[in-house]
Amino acid sequence: MNHPTIGVFSKQLDNWTSGSGHHLHEMMKHILELNTKLRFVFIHYEASDNPIYKQVDEEILIPRNPLRAAAILRRHHFDVLHFTPLTIFAPIWATSGKKTATIHGVEQLLVPQFYGHAEMLHERILVPYYARKMDHIITVSQTSKNYFVEHFRVRPERVSVCYNAVNSAYRLLPEDGRLLPKRLLLGPEEPFIFHLSRFSERKNPWILLRAFAEFIKKRADTGIKLVIGGGQWENERVRAELQRLNIENRVVLAGFVTEEEAVQLYNSAKLFVFPSLAEGFGMPNIEAMACGCPVITSPIFAIPEIVGDAALVMKDPQDFHELANLFEQLVSDTTQRRELIRRGLQHAESFKSWVPSARKMLDVWEKLAGVTE
Repeated sequence: MNHPTIGVFSKQLDNWTSGSGHHLHEMMKHILELNTKLRFVFIHYEASDNPIYKQVDEEILIPRNPLRAAAILRRHHFDVLHFTPLTIFAPIWATSGKKTATIHGVEQLLVPQFYGHAEMLHERILVPYYARKMDHIITVSQTSKNYFVEHFRVRPERVSVCYNAVNSAYRLLPEDGRLLPKRLLLGPEEPFIFHLSRFSERKNPWILLRAFAEFIKKRADTGIKLVIGGGQWENERVRAELQRLNIENRVVLAGFVTEEEAVQLYNSAKLFVFPSLAEGFGMPNIEAMACGCPVITSPIFAIPEIVGDAALVMKDPQDFHELANLFEQLVSDTTQRRELIRRGLQHAESFKSWVPSARKMLDVWEKLAGVTE
């Protein structure tokens, strides 16, 4: 029996620890477990050690030049070709079959001041144009779907929301199981606020640092520190700001943290703060909740949809005075902390499985490929 063929652009699987790579890895892992009717081909630029490639029917390596890539792909038959990400390098003309894409959000369009002219031209013109060429789009929040319908002029029935899920590793640990990474030189009882992101202007780093500086001026008695996990925070601009604010001895730049380290930090922190200026989902908020860590976060784009009433949501993410006051409020008010922990743990339960989203994405492909019951 010949099964319909789904071609998936899998470059993001080659770095499956990134946000978008992790999403595709988990979705495809569960789709392959559920699938009985489709044949899958992964398409990327160079060989990868990701073991998921051993689970698919075929792997095709293509050149980065989209014209040459399209010429190679035309030699193959695809009932559906799935693009992730959807960029100028996506050879959308490589098949006469159906086309789908995953678009996580529109971060560049929300904070254009942080991106160059060429990149914004790509996001404002090319991505919406390509999106309208897709037979179906997968995204990770209702907020993103609404944006695509309103601003990209994509028909709503052509967009499906497939929410992210949190891995089972993110969980509440017993107190005697909380072991902070030794490299951070934090004492077992030393209080700290935790933030996790790769350094980026859209993660709102300067408001975070100014808010923490104001907070410890008011509450120097707490001895609390700010632990920042994630790459590229060790840079001259951050170091200069820490010195200007006189908080270099109270901020720990942890660098890249493993999943195991992140779980320990979420479990041990007084609170988690995520004041981002643009997010299509905001996975760290849900990870923190799943670990029993109360969350302060931003009111921007999809974040309120994803966190519901289980977090303290800022009114203005550019107001460092407000954020400093929320730090003080949550550190001081034990009752509120306990209530947010309770709500967060309960809320995170709705993001514990990838299966519903994988099933929805598989249904989209089966329908487009003409699979009948």
